[in-house]
Amino acid sequence: MRTVSQMHMTKTLWLAAALAVVGCREGESSGDGDENDTEAGPGINLEDTADDQSEEDEVGADSESSSDDGGPLGTLECERIDFLFVIDNSSSMADEQQHLVDAVPGFVTAMQTALPDVKDLRVGVVDTDSYPGLGNPDPLDACPLGDECASCDYTLGALLTKPESALDSETTCDFASEAPYMDGLSEGFAAEFECAAIVGTEGNPVEQQAGALVSAVSSEMNGAEACNESFVRDDALLVFLVISDEEDDVESPPEPQGGSIGDPDAWFEAIVEAKNGVETNAVALGLIGGSPRFGDCTDLSQGLDGAEQTTRLQQFLGKFENSYTGSVCSEGYDEFFQQALEEVSEGCRFFIP
Repeated sequence: MRTVSQMHMTKTLWLAAALAVVGCREGESSGDGDENDTEAGPGINLEDTADDQSEEDEVGADSESSSDDGGPLGTLECERIDFLFVIDNSSSMADEQQHLVDAVPGFVTAMQTALPDVKDLRVGVVDTDSYPGLGNPDPLDACPLGDECASCDYTLGALLTKPESALDSETTCDFASEAPYMDGLSEGFAAEFECAAIVGTEGNPVEQQAGALVSAVSSEMNGAEACNESFVRDDALLVFLVISDEEDDVESPPEPQGGSIGDPDAWFEAIVEAKNGVETNAVALGLIGGSPRFGDCTDLSQGLDGAEQTTRLQQFLGKFENSYTGSVCSEGYDEFFQQALEEVSEGCRFFIP
């Protein structure tokens, strides 16, 4: 896991590179300190001709963004975002799901204000169970429903389009997008998100948080006619949020009990592969547990209000340059999303299309 100082140094280097690019775009000076140089380059009057107007528009777009110290940053390359929510659907997650539903619409509005260049926001939801409500003691056991288990309703990492983790097979969330994901900028997004994000509490108690995430963004799941067809796009920033009050366990004493296949390194590599090897094109967010790291999280064994230590999930999320984790035990998530917006903005700022 990288340290905070290493992450800060990397971001500083990115900022320096971005400023250098802006300098090349906005001026033609070779660095000789010519006092006649302007933002648009020497000798250019942006109001002279119609052709010059397009260049003025480009410079104007550049000036809309700024670095932390108020200096010019350059055009934000991030016009599209794919936002995936991985929501624990085990028995202790009812309050957390409601907190999420309450906070996310306001976060999306804040994101629109902070990132005006983003014109396309896809939002998807997955839960942490392959077979919701079936009561399997082991989530890796074969599904007892025969051919029905091949449907997206019973596929780990498939985007949810029905309420209560597809327990009600007759009711759908009726997304306006007519796709397995939502249009986060649509007027009806808040209602759609509430329908999909209240995934219920009937899921298997052995969660597969990372497994659901890795499956959801895989090329197989996003291919033609697949469950998540076209959700993850090469030209979009991927933002994902894992919300869970339990660890992703490979094994839990005294014997293995399931959990996600792989380890934090393998999960990280799978996400980077989904973004064509560009690690900074993904932003990792987590609402997770851990005491005493989060002072408001008691041990989950004391009831349904606490949370387990989530060492593996924290290791995984911390591998990303742009990442932020907060306490799943918090009474409301508005403050978390305020901080998360900074990481999303940072990812959008340095997105490589």
